[in-house]
Amino acid sequence: MPEDDLKSKDFDVSNIIVAEFSYIAQAAFQANEDRARASQFFFLTFATLIAGLYSKQLNNVDYNQLYKAFAIMFFVLFVLGILTLLQLVRLRLAWLESIIAMNHLKDQVMKDYPQTLGYFSWTSATTPSTFKLNSIGFMIAMMVALLSGIAIGSSSAFLSLSSGAIGMPWILSIAVGVVGSVFALISFYWLPLKKHKAFSLKR
Repeated sequence: MPEDDLKSKDFDVSNIIVAEFSYIAQAAFQANEDRARASQFFFLTFATLIAGLYSKQLNNVDYNQLYKAFAIMFFVLFVLGILTLLQLVRLRLAWLESIIAMNHLKDQVMKDYPQTLGYFSWTSATTPSTFKLNSIGFMIAMMVALLSGIAIGSSSAFLSLSSGAIGMPWILSIAVGVVGSVFALISFYWLPLKKHKAFSLKR
């Protein structure tokens, strides 16, 4: 549509820019909100299971079967932790996509209206990286990975007890827990974000 026709129909591009900017800002806010909900759901599930186990009255039970049940439950918790980390990755990328779109809009405004230079502290030149070691998102991911490690370590301990091991295999449980935490954090949070280092608006 020619520029004269746009003007003749009272076309105001500023309204579209404001609406687009508001939508992008809301999308970024929602990604942060969803990140908090995803992690809280995992923490609540973990705490509820632990509280339930401690409140159980265990009389006249088959301990081998009980240990197997505990091993399965803690393994499910570990899987749930992995899924939570993957959700945190997707939400981090969704937030970053909103920030990139917002900065692109700012760049265009500054290009069209040079007098706005200096008004924006975030532009395409200051877009954050996909992975930040000191970010809140990474700290949440570390907590999820730590609890996931505790879950897989507990699962291995109960599995050993169900197979006839005498006493709680603490060394095995701790070793499996540490490896599980590191594995979960690196494989399901750090690596997926690193693969999107060159993240852009291209789909």
